[in-house]
Amino acid sequence: METTIKKMNPSPVSTYRWLGMNDYTLDKEQFHSKKDHTQIKVTGEEQIKVLSINNKKDYLPSRAPMGEEFRTYVDGQVEGLKQVIVDQSCEEPIIYDYTLNNESLYEKSEIIFEKDVDATLIFIYRGIGTHMGIQEITTHPGSKGTVIHIHLLENQSLEALETIVAAKKDSKVNVISVLMGDDRIIDNINIQLEDKAKGNIQGLYLQGGNSQLDMNYVLTHVGELSESNMDIKGVLDDQAKKTFRGSIDFKKGASHSKGREKEEVLLLSEQVRNKAMPLILCAEDDVSGEHAASCGRIDEDKLFYLMSRGFSMEHSKRMIVEGSFHPILDLIPSEIVVEELIDMIQRRMS
Repeated sequence: METTIKKMNPSPVSTYRWLGMNDYTLDKEQFHSKKDHTQIKVTGEEQIKVLSINNKKDYLPSRAPMGEEFRTYVDGQVEGLKQVIVDQSCEEPIIYDYTLNNESLYEKSEIIFEKDVDATLIFIYRGIGTHMGIQEITTHPGSKGTVIHIHLLENQSLEALETIVAAKKDSKVNVISVLMGDDRIIDNINIQLEDKAKGNIQGLYLQGGNSQLDMNYVLTHVGELSESNMDIKGVLDDQAKKTFRGSIDFKKGASHSKGREKEEVLLLSEQVRNKAMPLILCAEDDVSGEHAASCGRIDEDKLFYLMSRGFSMEHSKRMIVEGSFHPILDLIPSEIVVEELIDMIQRRMS
């Protein structure tokens, strides 16, 4: 089916149009035919409650959502949503592993971390196809919720995911995004923090070939003494194109809050196209905000040191890239998943 979805992933504030960073457009893209038999392997679901909700509902508040055209399109493909209720702490992660076979997967889900629980949910998307989704997350007081998205769809695929988070008073939420798909990925994460809530966005991406990556991450402080951190690490190779919008938004009433964001990018090719727009918005006086974005080549001194120890240039570069990703990989509580990602990094870098 051929369609156009405009003004996706818009920045909270606009910049010069000629920079091409205000939003993203899917222009007459050929989506895969819709199918209802995507393979799903689930591990640990017995620890939680899963319900199907047929009625529509309003979305959680979002500072910079994926866009109304995107939401309208997904609403038209999905009749209801899946509600996941985490009402007890879980020692092992709950893993949803999706495999697409030249098909489309459209989904809407709601994840609720009840009071004082501590749990991790991992969502893996692999194969070839189109994946579009909207995921809402709510963390209630005293809870600690971690949600990990791992995007591994292969060539000629499309992924577009909007993640909206409401972190209630005294709760903590971590959203981790691993972007290693091989074609087009549009990723949107919005976290709203109430009093004394803590919210983290951590991510890594490895893009090569002619892939396109568009990210829009926003941390919105609406309560006092809230804390946030955004840490993104990436590698671009070949003719890959990437746009990163990272925003911290301090609303009136968010006094004594702290926010920090950072993106670090390694450029392995002169043909890559790298755009970054770190942003801090502030309507409150007594807050602390930091933001930074850096990009550069592999450190020649590190490369020389490794090669002087007998490693080839290719192996040395692979070790440096893998090492830069480990602070994010170490946050994933599944050895099997981490081993698969490390193996993929090594193969992509060989």
